[in-house]
Amino acid sequence: MWVRCMTWPVWGVGMDWIALSRDGALPVVAAMCLTLTACGAGGGSDTSSGANPNPNAVVISPGQALAQCPLFPPQAVFNTRIDDVGRFPKHTRSDAWVSSVSGTRRFHPDWGNEANPEESSSYYGIPFNVVDGQASSTDWAAIQFAASGSAPDESDCAVGSGTSWTIQRGCQSVGAPHFPVPSTGTVLTEGGACNDPATCGDHHLLVLESGACRLWEAYQGYRSGGQWSVSSVAAWDLNSMAMRPATWTSADAAGLPILPLLARADEASSGTVTHALRVTFAPSVMDGDPVWPASHRAGSARAGAIPLGAALRLKASFVPPSNWTTQAKALAVGMQRYGLYVADFGSNLFVQGEPNASWSMDTIDQLKTLSMSDFEFVDMRAVTGDSRFNSSSYQAAW
Repeated sequence: MWVRCMTWPVWGVGMDWIALSRDGALPVVAAMCLTLTACGAGGGSDTSSGANPNPNAVVISPGQALAQCPLFPPQAVFNTRIDDVGRFPKHTRSDAWVSSVSGTRRFHPDWGNEANPEESSSYYGIPFNVVDGQASSTDWAAIQFAASGSAPDESDCAVGSGTSWTIQRGCQSVGAPHFPVPSTGTVLTEGGACNDPATCGDHHLLVLESGACRLWEAYQGYRSGGQWSVSSVAAWDLNSMAMRPATWTSADAAGLPILPLLARADEASSGTVTHALRVTFAPSVMDGDPVWPASHRAGSARAGAIPLGAALRLKASFVPPSNWTTQAKALAVGMQRYGLYVADFGSNLFVQGEPNASWSMDTIDQLKTLSMSDFEFVDMRAVTGDSRFNSSSYQAAW
């Protein structure tokens, strides 16, 4: 059953793409509608097209949760539906951006169902770790920043204070920076057992600290001889709307978090995905200047190209075939409702998810039949032009 949780009026003001961000925070609002029942456009008439019967209302989903933590509050942009074309019309540059990629470019699910990180040749996707922050399960490991390409001045790190750990913004002067990792079992990293910085790529290391509901993400996290080295670290309070400080990187080029934007097998198997996904495009079609909700500039400036942070969605006209798996249908509808955000440079139309044995290969094959022409870029001025919009916050609904 679909129910409306709550609505707030929104006023749209004409503005062009903007690229601002500064550290800030907003409190979590209410208790996710008391249940995790999917909160859609209201009533029994809700469809995958997401038509909103009240054009002045924002549809608030219950948001997503993991390990009893919200992955940002329900009003965060990643958890906000953008399928109401009256409020979120097709971007005026959408056709040009789609053409720059090629309308025939196929969707690539950048994840697989090999769950053993020792099988690094077939271990596809970005995994994540969950710790509770306590000494029994968590190793607050000392880290060092790689000699080249590192950004300690734009990184967060854990600093010990008695028996607790706090987030330090800017780690260049921290004598003993730390990062939480599981103290038992395998620490899961992108690329699995591959551990050579020269050949193993981005090697993202994601850790959800469930006790404090903090998210820690490292870029190029490698362990050698018991010592962890990283190129950058970003941390978020998942009960907050606070973005990265202006111009700061994260574990990806756009300064965005990774875990809240991953395709996860558990939620896809449930039949409902209530958040946006992350997508990459090739540097040749992208503008390195960011637009909200991205906060970090990277690569080359190409005026008129696809900016970091741009939103796109699967067109409402696409109807998932009846023979598609529950997982594939859920992801397709999720991409229609919540969209995807351009998070990093990579291959065109690569969408990231976790490696998990529960993924059906039929799901992956079916999603591969989508092409770039099935998507459109979205004008986000209904949010960025609202009088309550705060460029330092992920909040997109009020």
